[in-house]
Amino acid sequence: MTTMPPRTVPPAGRTEPAPAPAPADEPVFATLAAHWVAEGRVVPGQVDQEWAMLAGSCPWPLL
Repeated sequence: MTTMPPRTVPPAGRTEPAPAPAPADEPVFATLAAHWVAEGRVVPGQVDQEWAMLAGSCPWPLL
């Protein structure tokens, strides 16, 4: 079996430009984040203090 590096092939027949990326702060996501914060949930991109505490502690007692 021969291994070849992957090649990028341009799409055939595509004449229109690629769509523009969505803005970073879509209103629906801002509303959802505000709702999560009001409930005390962690919003993606924020530091989860509880997880940091649990992950940073030693699972075995020190002797």
